[in-house]
Amino acid sequence: MVSEAEIERLRREADTILTRIQAVEETLARARENPGDHWDDGELTTTLATPQGEPIDVSLDFDADAAENAQLRYERAAELEAELERQRAVVGQLAPLPADPVAYLVCYHLDTVEGNYPRSMAGHLDAERNHVEDLCSEMETAGLLERVESGTVKQRRVKAKQADEVRQHHTYYRLSREGDHLLRFLSEREGKLNVLRHLQDGQRIAKRLARGGPDYPRMTAEELEMDFEYVRHLYRALQRVGLVRTYEGSTIKGSERKLKPKSETHRKHTYYVTTPVAEQLLRDLDD
Repeated sequence: MVSEAEIERLRREADTILTRIQAVEETLARARENPGDHWDDGELTTTLATPQGEPIDVSLDFDADAAENAQLRYERAAELEAELERQRAVVGQLAPLPADPVAYLVCYHLDTVEGNYPRSMAGHLDAERNHVEDLCSEMETAGLLERVESGTVKQRRVKAKQADEVRQHHTYYRLSREGDHLLRFLSEREGKLNVLRHLQDGQRIAKRLARGGPDYPRMTAEELEMDFEYVRHLYRALQRVGLVRTYEGSTIKGSERKLKPKSETHRKHTYYVTTPVAEQLLRDLDD
């Protein structure tokens, strides 16, 4: 996450270098006449006084002059500021939603069943009950979910239940209006792009599939040293958003799978691949 403190540091260093430009030039000139580590690593650390008179350590590019050192910092600060604005735009739209794949799955589940309680949702999503309870509470506070009086929830509205009436002692949730709006946003191209920025490891998994071909959650988890349950839910969340899909076909050709190429792989697992939309969005992010 880009921070304002990093942007401010770069600009403060740039201002200091320009304010003390003669001292910086003299420091660089002396260093070029003497041996030292700066000849190997290309950096020279020196202490300068800021325009306010406070001492700061500055790491100079040994191959650039003073003005260039300052300009490089201004340019980097501008890049980070632009990135921060992009991140803030994402936060403004997806901030209410926890950056957790199970939270995405809860929203899509409630969109389907129109109301359910955490223990039942955990069973449907194959997730930990306590984890689902915590997410529901967090999303209720954020305004994405709202509680439903159990006495008003009938079987005809809660498709996940089989009994004629719901259990009266459970806390039921349903999507709020804000939750509905969020899912509509996720159905749009910009929403899917923001998911790749917001959902932790989402972009990493999508790039892996786009470049390496079909893969399945357990293999991904083992090779990336990630928790299997987390990866499994991550794949499912990306699938619900429309960024990945299950691979169709009984075998995978070696030319399709660059991760562990074989002449042919017989499917024993559920393999996933990126969708065309995801592949275009990943190209946009790289640009």
